[in-house]
Parts: sequence; C-alpha cells; structure tokens
Amino acid sequence: MIYLDNAATTKINPVAWQAMQDTEQNNYFNANTLYLGGIHAAQAIDQARARLMQKLHASDGQMIFTNTATQANHLIMDHCLRRPEQHLVITAGDHNSVYLYAKARAERGYTVTTAPLKRDGTIDIDALQQLITDQTALFVFSLVNSDIGTYQNAAAIIATVRARNPKTHIHADAAQAFCKFDFNVTQLGLDSVTICGHKIHGPKGVAALWMRDGIKIEPPHGTLNNAAVIGLATAAENFNCPQVDTLHRYLVEHLPAGCQVNGINNNPYITNILLPNIFGETVMNALSSREIYVGLGSACASHAKGNRTLDAMKLSPKAQKQVLRVSLGMNNTLDEIKTFIDALTTVLAAIRNHDII
Repeated sequence: MIYLDNAATTKINPVAWQAMQDTEQNNYFNANTLYLGGIHAAQAIDQARARLMQKLHASDGQMIFTNTATQANHLIMDHCLRRPEQHLVITAGDHNSVYLYAKARAERGYTVTTAPLKRDGTIDIDALQQLITDQTALFVFSLVNSDIGTYQNAAAIIATVRARNPKTHIHADAAQAFCKFDFNVTQLGLDSVTICGHKIHGPKGVAALWMRDGIKIEPPHGTLNNAAVIGLATAAENFNCPQVDTLHRYLVEHLPAGCQVNGINNNPYITNILLPNIFGETVMNALSSREIYVGLGSACASHAKGNRTLDAMKLSPKAQKQVLRVSLGMNNTLDEIKTFIDALTTVLAAIRNHDII
C-alpha cells in the first residue's frame, strides 16, 4: 500500500503512540482532581502545552485543547463575533470549517466578505486591503491552503490588515502548516492560531487553539484526554521529514505528459495536479485498485460538487473535476513516488485507449 493523502490524515508516529500508551497506563488520572495522581496529570498537560507553544515560538498567551481544528476555529470565531454589525472577512481558500461558519453567520445578518485568490492560489492582498473596514472584527485565513498547498505570505497579509484596522482580530488556521513550516506567531503578530494532531502524525481527536495575552476563552467542558494531548505534543516535537523536498521535486519533474501543477508550488507537502482532460475521480479509483491512495482535495469538502479554491483561481468547472491532490508525509519514500508515477502513467494511457483498468 502506498499512502499519498497525508493532508487528509496521517499514520501516527510510533514515538507519539508509545507516549500515549505510557500515559494511558501510568498517568491516566483526571487532571481536574486534587489528589496527587490528578496533580501529576495536570502537570503533564501543562508541560505538553508549553512544548507546543515553544514550537509556535509563542512568548506568551493561552492554549486550550479541543477535539478538532474545526472546534478550535469555531471557538475563536464565536468569541470575536457577538453582534451582527461586526464584520467578518475570510478568504476564498479557507477550510470548510471556516467557510460554512461564515455562511451561517451571513444568514443570521452578519456582514461577511470573502477576500479573493489570485490565479496562482495566493491571497490577493491588494483586494484584501480594500475589504478591511473600521467594523472588521475578525479576519481568518489558512496559512496553508488544504486543496493546493499554497503557503501564504502571512507577514504581508497581517501587515495589510493591521494597517487598515489595528483592532481587527487576526486568526490563522495552521492545521496544514504546523511543524511543516517554521513560523513565529509572536513576530508575525497573530492573535490566535489553530493547530491539529492528525496532520502531523499525531492522534486524531485532538487539536489546540493558541491565543495571545488578553484573550480569554473557556476550554470545552469535560474530562481532558491526557493521552491525546501528550500524543499531540510528542508528534510535534518528533515531526521530521527531511526527504520531502527530494520527493516533491521528483514528483513534479516526472509527471506524465499533459499533467501540470495547479497554483504556486511553494509547499512540498501538497501538490495539486491537473490531469489531461480526464476526471480525477476516475484516476483516483483506478489507483486505489492498485492500493495507491491519493486525494481530490480537502477531505472535508470531498463530497462537494465543486472546489471553492480552484473556482477562485478561475479554473473551469470541468477542470475542477480533473485534479488529483498528492500529499506527502514522514513515511513516504522515493521508491513510492516512482511507483506512483509509473502507475499514473499506465492508468492515464489505459483511460485514453478505453482499456479496462
């Protein structure tokens, strides 16, 4: 089996898995209890929180744990948007958790504006500048686009928003960026950031929301999952993918004739491939029969009729159906990429020739 859909989820790192098992066996106490076992559990949670904040280069602030990145995004959006006259700005490439939330707010009378993307998948900063007003309470953007992998110019984006309205809360969904890119939340001047465990070879069912000093949000009620939190912190500290640039370069340089890459290709972890007049779902299913797994785009939007990111980049509705998303992780090898390229070449030729695959 060759797994090339790591942007959807990842296989857990054995080091993180071992840390989780150790926690479940030896530090399983409820961190809210006041006896010694609970105190030790709370200390382990605090240490995990500190380790994650260090990875974000956060010099201060609060971090709370959630079940999912979607939940973390919604918590900060709920905090910032309390009155209909408050203005929300998102971007055309945001994750469904942001887009659907914004859509629901608009239906309740809130003013919601979407900043466009350029044809290369980057946020149109000139257009964004015109959208920020005195009433803009919150701006949300994805640091890495989950469909095409574009790594956005966060510094320029944040500076633009701050220049227009210094009071606007700026939230970055960093689920696809955390650990894969080294960014400093303090230097960037972000107000809040979402990170996620299962995108970095950590456990599913755990994410975190970091907020700068001065922002206070109550964490979700209930008993905290000690093992998942420890697994998230351990996965973050042990995320290491030194071969990713080599694998990405080989992938792009050896794509079959007629294939091309969508958007600016500045992120080796995610590559969105436009196929030569062939539906991506057909190719994905053919590859799946060979136990080679790729995606079509963001897993949370995989059943949608269109792709909002590609639509914003002006790809035709037909072209939007002719894509594959290949996303790399710690476990991929060059031999796997070579096998994928060979299989893709064979599948495309068979489809063109109307052969049975």
